[in-house]
Amino acid sequence: MRRLTRPFFARDPEAVARDLLGTLLVVDEGPVRRVARVVETEAYGGADDPASHAYRGPTPRCAVMFGPAGVLYVYKSYGVHWCANVVTGRAGVAGAVLVRAAEQLAPEPAPLRGPGLVARALGLTGADSGLDCCGRDARVVFARDAGAPAGADVAATPRVGISREVERPWRFALVGHPALSRPARATMLKAT
Repeated sequence: MRRLTRPFFARDPEAVARDLLGTLLVVDEGPVRRVARVVETEAYGGADDPASHAYRGPTPRCAVMFGPAGVLYVYKSYGVHWCANVVTGRAGVAGAVLVRAAEQLAPEPAPLRGPGLVARALGLTGADSGLDCCGRDARVVFARDAGAPAGADVAATPRVGISREVERPWRFALVGHPALSRPARATMLKAT
């Protein structure tokens, strides 16, 4: 397993969202290690993205989105469930990628169809917002492994669950994966 480093995240959110597909999200909780393969993501920008929490600038809720890259941004959606994002881009410019769906591999296999299920299964809450995933002793990391689906088809579709900029094709999904939150039926891209 090879951990993703800060330069991976210090790029445009759209590129990071696409490239996170197939990676592992690993959470170490003492004797328990939770591992899930990312199968669906959504990119969010800042001042140029009305669907982003950072559209109007930094607030106490979204300040972490302004950097540095590679830290978690965890927020509560509609006061109901936590959603886990990773910050992207250069410091001072907001960007993040939401992990929309994943395939849990450990401690036991399960489809995590939706961002609330991802956060709940991995034990991520608002207390984790701002946690550095690139630090030497990070308990939450993103990594690549030999089990990643090589050459899998990727769909780029409009984002879901938002009311602004709904047409922007910044939702990325591994086509046909059983853990997707919603079927991916849109422009097909070849995985890079």
